[in-house]
Amino acid sequence: MTNAFYSQFAGNAAKSSVLSVEILRDALLPNLLGDDSSGILYWAGKDLARKFPVDSDADLVTFFDQAGWGHLVVTSTSNDLLTYELNGEPVARRNAAIKNPDYMLETGFLAEQAAQRFNCVSEAKLTATKRLKIEMAVTVDHKQPLTNHDPATPIDIVRPDVDPDASEN
Repeated sequence: MTNAFYSQFAGNAAKSSVLSVEILRDALLPNLLGDDSSGILYWAGKDLARKFPVDSDADLVTFFDQAGWGHLVVTSTSNDLLTYELNGEPVARRNAAIKNPDYMLETGFLAEQAAQRFNCVSEAKLTATKRLKIEMAVTVDHKQPLTNHDPATPIDIVRPDVDPDASEN
């Protein structure tokens, strides 16, 4: 179900309404969740990562773009620390329109993607919030393997069709 759901909507990502997403994300959810909003969104991001596992950093970048979360850049990787930058129009727009936009959904998503990829406990945190970019770090604890872990099959990332003749013009 998850792969079919993703495939159906990823191809139409550019046509989706930004307004509908922002109304839900930044107007409705904070009111419903109250003071617990950040924590719940972090765990919601982890849950989404379990439903939409990706196979590689390139797929992770594509998924973030398609989800409308912004452009994800892998800034560094080591055995136990992954760092990311989230930038682009969605980040600039949210930061300009909302006093304190919450990026814990994305942070939780990154934490769980790392946990699934490395089969061990992983936690993520925001390390910097700037006007045009968000920086996040994921700590991977190889000393704490996941128990009863049955990794999900990664989704098949939908890639936009690229017209080879279009680049020649």
